[in-house]
Amino acid sequence: MTELEQRVIATLLSKPELVDVVGINADWFEDTRLKNVLEVLQSLEANERTILNVYSELDKYEGQFSYSDLENMRESVFSTASITGDVKALHKLAAKKKLDEAVVSYQMSPKKEEVSQLASAIENLKKTDEEDDKGYLDEAMDDLNYRMYNDMPVGIKSFPKLDDILAGGLYGSMLLTIGARPSVGKTAYGVNLAYQIITNDPEVQVDFFTLEMNKLEMLNRFVARHTNISSQRLKRPAKMLQQYEREAVAKAIEWYRERKLRVYDKVLTLSGILSIIRENAAKSKPNKYIAIIDYIGLVKVENSRAQRWEQIGQISRELKIMANEYNVPIVVLAQLNRDVNANQKPQLSNLRDSGSIEQDSNVVAFLHRPYKDDPKVVQLTIQKNREGALGTIDYYFEGRYMTFIEPNNEE
Repeated sequence: MTELEQRVIATLLSKPELVDVVGINADWFEDTRLKNVLEVLQSLEANERTILNVYSELDKYEGQFSYSDLENMRESVFSTASITGDVKALHKLAAKKKLDEAVVSYQMSPKKEEVSQLASAIENLKKTDEEDDKGYLDEAMDDLNYRMYNDMPVGIKSFPKLDDILAGGLYGSMLLTIGARPSVGKTAYGVNLAYQIITNDPEVQVDFFTLEMNKLEMLNRFVARHTNISSQRLKRPAKMLQQYEREAVAKAIEWYRERKLRVYDKVLTLSGILSIIRENAAKSKPNKYIAIIDYIGLVKVENSRAQRWEQIGQISRELKIMANEYNVPIVVLAQLNRDVNANQKPQLSNLRDSGSIEQDSNVVAFLHRPYKDDPKVVQLTIQKNREGALGTIDYYFEGRYMTFIEPNNEE
């Protein structure tokens, strides 16, 4: 069974009255047992949807959940606030599966009936993007009530000082834009951000979209961060590394195998990036998914005739919509105008190509080197923060090893 399907059913078992309001269809489920639970919940009257009654009704099916299984699912729910997004994500996955099946059928037999089925599948997938928001606050109220008496993690943890400024971490629906001039270290900072996240919580999936480098180049940077072996030397490890260093690299590779880090170097379009985020975010648990895009200026859009500032505006807007829809944080790296002095503190107006980035972002931060005589000191200045404070964080940056370290917070 998928985590998403199980989470939906667990939520409905926890709060059965939602069965009548979320607009869910049993055909969207791949797992037969979970599908049967939903059908039973839908068949029972609202006041009859107890665990005991559900278990009794499931008796007519083979290989079903035990009573304790159902109870454990119900007890696993700490909040029902994600149910609307989860149901919508489930609907989208089902519609996408139908579309994939229709495409295969059309390729095998491109006849009128298959064309009609393909057109219908495309239309159904489009409909899942339409909002069905009636404006009710019930779920948000339930979530706030729960949080008043139960301490909940605010977001995904990264650097301690950054988490403090962000009021707890990288939270769902956040679009965080980090701008920097060329050669200041924005890719290295993205690597470190991902590294901190998967070090703090190996269960978080990080999707890293790199539009400048290939996977091997990125892996070298991640391994350099973990081992303190220069990424330049990792380009020719057989010749340039000692045996003990090769062993350290081998251990680092195994360490990364055990994490949920994904690097995409061939996904260059906005639609491709959104498709991957949509699919992976839909399957993730709360606070267990984040996407990092390096960098926004290289993302391609279908409307290539539009001015670049219009394209950037479309990219930032759709990324923000995606972050909201799936309640996940998305980090976007951005390049500043080249006329910004290397040691000058960047301003919001220095974001290249579009002010829409600032408008769409919850948080905007800039990397820069404040001291000409000390290039290893890099500052991150938070200049916009809808949910927290503004501030400046000093880092020690060792470029050879791709390492950003917060003073007094070294691992």
